[in-house]
Amino acid sequence: MRSALLVFVTGCSLFMHSIETPKATVRDVSVSSAGFSGVTGELHLDVMNPNSFGVPLSGIDWQLSIGGARAATGTAQLSKEIPAKGVAPIDTSLSIGTSDAITVAGILAGGARDYQLTAHLHFSTTVGPIDVEVDHAGTLN
Repeated sequence: MRSALLVFVTGCSLFMHSIETPKATVRDVSVSSAGFSGVTGELHLDVMNPNSFGVPLSGIDWQLSIGGARAATGTAQLSKEIPAKGVAPIDTSLSIGTSDAITVAGILAGGARDYQLTAHLHFSTTVGPIDVEVDHAGTLN
């Protein structure tokens, strides 16, 4: 009994130390249409899983600023398995409401194309939730 408990505790300890945090990079942020009715676009991420087992991505919370002004925040609920020792492309739509769209349309019309994206990726693992933050700056296409 004692040796079984020792093996169980040692096994759990080894398993807990072997979990590495997934990483994500922004591949692209684009705006496909902008007007007074709203702004739509897409967010493209590459999510890397360094672990020897698949990790389920359950959601993304994000905030987008364009030309230094907060453009939008949003949430995407996902059910995507990131493969073991692999990279998975994640694509989600960005939708900016009418009030924020007026500000964004004015900024885009003024020629601004620089953006700042902050995203929180939520992973649901067997040992509990793991959150990964991504900060990225770039130029809109």
